[in-house]
Amino acid sequence: MSDSASTEDLPAPDALAADYNDVPYASAPSPARHPERLATIGTLLGLDVAPVTTCRVLELACGDGASLVSIAATLPDARFVGVDFAAQPLARARRMADAIGVSNVDLLERDVRDLPADLGRFDYIIAHGLYSWIPADVRAHVMPAIARHLAPKGVAYVSYNTLPGSHLREVVWDMVKYHTRDIAGKRAKVAAARELLELVAVPIAADNAGQQAMRSEIRDAARSPDAALAHDDLSEPNIPVHFHQFAADAARAGLAFIAEAHPTAMAGVGLALAAQEALARLDRLAREQYLDFIHFRRFRESLVCHADAMSRFVIDPANARHLHALPSLEVRSAAARGETQPIDPDAGATMKLLLERWPRSVPVADIDRWRKPHAANASPVPTERLVTDLYAAGMVDLRTAPIAVATAPGERPIAFAAARWLTREHEVIPSVYHAALRYRDPVGRTLLALLDGTRTRPDICAEVGGPFAAADGLARLDSALAVLAGKALLVA
Repeated sequence: MSDSASTEDLPAPDALAADYNDVPYASAPSPARHPERLATIGTLLGLDVAPVTTCRVLELACGDGASLVSIAATLPDARFVGVDFAAQPLARARRMADAIGVSNVDLLERDVRDLPADLGRFDYIIAHGLYSWIPADVRAHVMPAIARHLAPKGVAYVSYNTLPGSHLREVVWDMVKYHTRDIAGKRAKVAAARELLELVAVPIAADNAGQQAMRSEIRDAARSPDAALAHDDLSEPNIPVHFHQFAADAARAGLAFIAEAHPTAMAGVGLALAAQEALARLDRLAREQYLDFIHFRRFRESLVCHADAMSRFVIDPANARHLHALPSLEVRSAAARGETQPIDPDAGATMKLLLERWPRSVPVADIDRWRKPHAANASPVPTERLVTDLYAAGMVDLRTAPIAVATAPGERPIAFAAARWLTREHEVIPSVYHAALRYRDPVGRTLLALLDGTRTRPDICAEVGGPFAAADGLARLDSALAVLAGKALLVA
């Protein structure tokens, strides 16, 4: 192993490592797995978190590093360590870091049970795609490892498949595993699984409601990328757990559940009044479990901290005073379609301001100053309360710090380096806010890869060719660059 001592004395799951080398797990971007999200939720709950700009971040099971290296590219003064037991994805992560000039990431080939004693403590820890997808005896080491390496006021993210919702997907898992039981090699298994899913997904005339629901589940699995089919539906092992089991596992390691990485997952939106009243009588952990029962939740992205780091787990709107706000993807998509949000005029005016300022974020303090002469109500709610309510409703994203993003392309346009590198191989690329963007157009992807700041607009048109070589090529280029700026893909 290139960056660690030998772990041959451990009963490492060699077949599992081979699977990840055979079909690498693509580390798709997600704001929920960014230290900014962990810091924001910690801040709202009153935890004295470390500044993201200079923090230390550890990712367990970092895979090909597409997520971790992309984050590191936006936080040059922070330090990152990625750990994985599969060599080939790590090699790809190193190539990406070298290619885009990211030097603040260390990538270690290690088993989670054998982390270096001198690894140190981290302000933020990310464990995505690990907890449910390793043998039970290995999973027993995950929470203790997080507790051991998490800073006293740190926040950790852990994703996992949950029950009862995963019971429905387990039918798919059983089918594809049976169908591929005698097939060697993960790539061949994935191809065979797709053939079965396409066959079974076709409805029959006599389908009842239950069969229709199952075929919908099968169609959903069939739409999954190869990496998801290989490392979730075909994964051995794949062990979903109830939330209460996860919370108990965290507690045994001295950790406490904070919240979900998606605030809307805890809001209970749309519940019947009787359900809301019943949940209100429960303590916060029991309430989370019963929300899973009500929603048939199958996947969680949970945040934990040291059990003694916090005494209250309630958002205080006053803590939003020094945060930065931006419109959520859902709001931006609705605005692009010409749809208006069903909110009061005061909130609507604030959302209009955020949309006008996008792709830059707006300090909450600036929103407060702006609202004083613009508030639609004589006695408006405090700005901090307004933005936290909009955050809980999924209409606003909050951050602890702004980020360098261009509102318009410069003379020599520069696209986010991680997106430039990844677009050569993947349709899904990260914005500077770590949002996942699907970019299918081959000409557009060629354009994006060229935006490294060394080319003028005429140079770009000449190299891309195609529609940009026409007489109106520069106008077409300006239009395309404006789209990229609107997707937060250009940097200043």
